[in-house]
Amino acid sequence: MYNGHKRIHALKFQSVTTPNGLIAHLYGPVEGRRHDAYILRESGLLEELEARSRDPEGKILCIYGDPAYPLRPQLQAPFPTANITRDQEAFNAAMSKVRISVEWSFGDILNYFKFTDYKKSQKVLSACGKMYIVSGLLTNAHTCVHKNNTSTYFGLDPPSLEEYFQ
Repeated sequence: MYNGHKRIHALKFQSVTTPNGLIAHLYGPVEGRRHDAYILRESGLLEELEARSRDPEGKILCIYGDPAYPLRPQLQAPFPTANITRDQEAFNAAMSKVRISVEWSFGDILNYFKFTDYKKSQKVLSACGKMYIVSGLLTNAHTCVHKNNTSTYFGLDPPSLEEYFQ
């Protein structure tokens, strides 16, 4: 479970957050030492995106991901910072502003369910991975009732609680 980069014991999760504030994909737990690209591969998210990410006219839709992820038509990432054009730099700046919304979702889970903060209170022997996933589901329910920073930032309402659990 040791993450040498951060020098802590950790569990990692991969998340996709939608502009209406919901966590649409939550994969984990994975050992803290695993690279984000490994988690992406194991999660099957790329295959899901390839199969389902099209608008009604058949055009490819994409999400914006971590710089460690491979570029795909359905998965974009920031341009490497060395020798980039002004347009690429502007793209990186604009996208980094919206990418923070994924971090807001992780923060919501830890704020609403403080016991899921592995660093502060969890032990590897506990069911912390399952508790975190259930906390993600309940955070989505909370968002349906009260909105959150992400839904407010993008000006999109989440579904009602009844719609969410159908």
